Amino acid sequence: MSEILDVAIIGAGSAGLAALREVRKRTQRFVIINDGPWGTVCARVGCMPSKTLIEAANAFYRRNTFAEFGIQGADALICDIPSVLRRVRRLRDSFVASTVKTTQELDKRAISGRARLLAPGRLEVNGRELHAHNIIIATGSSPVVPKPWGTLGERLLTTDTLFEQTELPARMAVLGLGPVGIEMAQALSRLGIEVTGLGSNPAIAGLTDPQVTEVAIELLGYEFPLYLGKKAELTADGDGLEVCVGTEVIAADRVLAALGRRPNISNLGLETLGVSLDEHGMPPINPDTLQVASLRIFMAGDANDQVPLLHEAADDGYIAGFNATRSVPVCFKRRTPLAIVFADPNIAVAGNR
Repeated sequence: MSEILDVAIIGAGSAGLAALREVRKRTQRFVIINDGPWGTVCARVGCMPSKTLIEAANAFYRRNTFAEFGIQGADALICDIPSVLRRVRRLRDSFVASTVKTTQELDKRAISGRARLLAPGRLEVNGRELHAHNIIIATGSSPVVPKPWGTLGERLLTTDTLFEQTELPARMAVLGLGPVGIEMAQALSRLGIEVTGLGSNPAIAGLTDPQVTEVAIELLGYEFPLYLGKKAELTADGDGLEVCVGTEVIAADRVLAALGRRPNISNLGLETLGVSLDEHGMPPINPDTLQVASLRIFMAGDANDQVPLLHEAADDGYIAGFNATRSVPVCFKRRTPLAIVFADPNIAVAGNR
């Protein structure tokens, strides 16, 4: 591919595919590059498979209300965890197939490989150098896992690996009680797993209002124990784990790390762009145009570390794709902030904190 491209999109997640839709409206001189499996984080390991797990968990949990309706025998019901997980993967695969279909028709315009920036307008993938007037970086994010936990091996799960399990143990600790941690902790508990929730933050689910936080902690605390406001230490114990929180020692078979996600910018070559990077290696990004400094480079979705939500990633992709095909970037007014935690009760945060 020797021509100078109008746009090169790095990443085929929610933001990258949204950018692709806009770019294709205005030019056919583009490529989209993806490192690893095609299909979005949301479809593979995020909001879609997690909601199918929550659906199964809530269905099983409703047995506790059967007696109110005169339905007897609820105590004899069991949850077949392997069957639950097989259903999650089956539905997940159908979600992924629908997103992959978008890029299958692109032929040589869809490139599998790891891209690295060489300079503004230049990048390398699979040993080939590409030139593009505009570059959209939509490389997504990966789960945060503290380095010392790397020795835990299969005892440690993240949302990237949870849905690949064929079975789940009797006891699990969920570390990190933000939106994802709360959703998964409650779902696992409702499936019959002995769950302990731990968070270094005294609040949960992204809440900041003290009264709402207090009510949420009280209601969720009826279903599984919560340890908040203290740092947890993990140590291997035979085939299982010991989780130490202050003077408390909690036994678990596996731990689910739900400590958030960090942008996939390692070894991307941002240092070659000639702009200053902050302490996290991020360049300056205009939140209204998603432009990096004054360069013809745009960062969208989880990669820009601004608002890691599906609908925001889709909006980012639209903005980046639109501006990458215009001579002068346009400022967009962003949506009213909205985040929903699919727990029971539902938790929503709208507008300014």
